[in-house]
Amino acid sequence: MTSSCPFHSPLLDPDLRMRPPGEPLPPPLRAHGGPLADVFARWLRQRDDTAHAPEKAALTRALQALSDDDVRAHARRQAAIALQGGWSHWSWAVPASTVASLLGLEIRDVDAQRRLHAALRAMAAGLGASAGTDAVRAGGDAVAGWLKALDDAERLSPDAPLQWTLLRHAAPERWTDRAAFTANRLALIWQSHEAGAALLGHALLEWRATGRMPSRDGLLRIARDDGAVRVTRRFDVRHVPAEPVSVPLSGTDHPFGDGAHRCPGQGLTLTSLLAALNWLSEQTGLRLPEPAAPLSLPNMDIPQFLDILDILDDQDNLDKEPRS
Repeated sequence: MTSSCPFHSPLLDPDLRMRPPGEPLPPPLRAHGGPLADVFARWLRQRDDTAHAPEKAALTRALQALSDDDVRAHARRQAAIALQGGWSHWSWAVPASTVASLLGLEIRDVDAQRRLHAALRAMAAGLGASAGTDAVRAGGDAVAGWLKALDDAERLSPDAPLQWTLLRHAAPERWTDRAAFTANRLALIWQSHEAGAALLGHALLEWRATGRMPSRDGLLRIARDDGAVRVTRRFDVRHVPAEPVSVPLSGTDHPFGDGAHRCPGQGLTLTSLLAALNWLSEQTGLRLPEPAAPLSLPNMDIPQFLDILDILDDQDNLDKEPRS
């Protein structure tokens, strides 16, 4: 059951929490447990405990220290790789693959992007409201694999841009424990996945409709106009039991949230998506994709596209190295 919230600024209301007191996990994860449940319980996005504020501040400092030039370079590279997989792959792959690459994960070809996408879809299925044992277990297997990959990247590529800023501004000792650090490192990839694909897909739709590539401000406007996450969920602890509340994001001045749970990755998201779109605009003879039926989720619609690349020019366009 969902109710409307009477508070004037619900995103700032301290009585609207991420999870009900005593229920840190949604029912499927509580019933089945495993690695997916473990990371979910540690994600800052899902917590309102006393450690939340200092850990969120450290993570925010790390993201603010990330160089825009590094973000653009990695986004352009992932955009170039992803286009070789077709349009339906491109808008899904670019956001999450960019974040993964910035963390030092080896995302060097379409197959690597597809492996990451498959893992994130398995996590999404395991986090579903009606997820069963098999879905939660498969999501947990995906989580375990990518947590190990992130630890390997920390050891092998500590100078990767996002890995570097995290280790200096949000190092494990700043967190409750190393498990919380590792879980929230994975959360950066996870949170870029569906929301990033939605915003990038809606940007392609607008570009196709208007003939103009959206600007950075245009991306924010698209997010406000239902082009990203439309609503977020809170629990009103003034009721017993705590009552679920849907809080709008679209149609407000805060499409990336506000208050304690404001998305710290807004700058990373806008910079990377704009860089990918800019790279796309430089590919001569490339026509924008035909839309297909969107993937409709409870809190967003993710545009899908016909999986046909209509290249009017030389096929070498697909193999160009992105210009930094």
